Amino acid sequence: MQEVIKTGLPEIDTALGGGLINRGTLLISYDKRSLGWVLALKIFKNLLDQVAVGVIFNTTLPLSKLKLRAKYLGLDLEKEGNKGNLYIIDILGSKYNIPQDEPYVYQIKDWSDETALPKLIRLYQELATKIPKDKILVGLVATLEGLYHEFGERFMNNAIKTSLASFEKGELRKLNMVIISLLNREAVPDHITAWLYSLNDQIIEFTSLMTPEGLKETVIIPKSLLPGFRTKCYTMKIAKKQEVKLF
Repeated sequence: MQEVIKTGLPEIDTALGGGLINRGTLLISYDKRSLGWVLALKIFKNLLDQVAVGVIFNTTLPLSKLKLRAKYLGLDLEKEGNKGNLYIIDILGSKYNIPQDEPYVYQIKDWSDETALPKLIRLYQELATKIPKDKILVGLVATLEGLYHEFGERFMNNAIKTSLASFEKGELRKLNMVIISLLNREAVPDHITAWLYSLNDQIIEFTSLMTPEGLKETVIIPKSLLPGFRTKCYTMKIAKKQEVKLF
């Protein structure tokens, strides 16, 4: 079993100390103006284009909105799903009974918070049997703040711990895989962010900053459990300040 999975973005692989940890978890944390979520989708798309089958854990948006964000970055969820390269676990649609008939979309029937987690684990194991043994499973949690706001802190904590435990059992235990989670940290309490930072194996943190020149972002990689890793810090210029006359 390989130890490191390349993202297809050399700068990111180098910053993380070599790439993504196989069977590891990557947290991408950002603020409300940040484009950190874009990096997550780029990594996800790159892995799909190379060697992976994707599973999106959707907690935040109706699927039409999720598809819109993916298409913005050149990722056609319908196309990939119909090709067998992608599955979506639609937690939000399950809770609000939003009908879906796409064969690659899975929902939990007869939703209740009390029975959802056992059904979710059975769904994980079912999907694991659909992943070819020569492929990598790349999971994308979109998003953790959505899980917190839609389902509450207790359910979120239990869902994360139960999911992590399930990855060590059955068919999931045999797979090469990586889980990427999105977090708008301004949308959750600080103790939630701190707990998530403790849980994850690798972290990329984006912080936006308005300057006289325009919008910049600081990118910090504070954690990566690969041998020899050292904390990294970068800056990116996102948008140059311009003048506009509206009135």
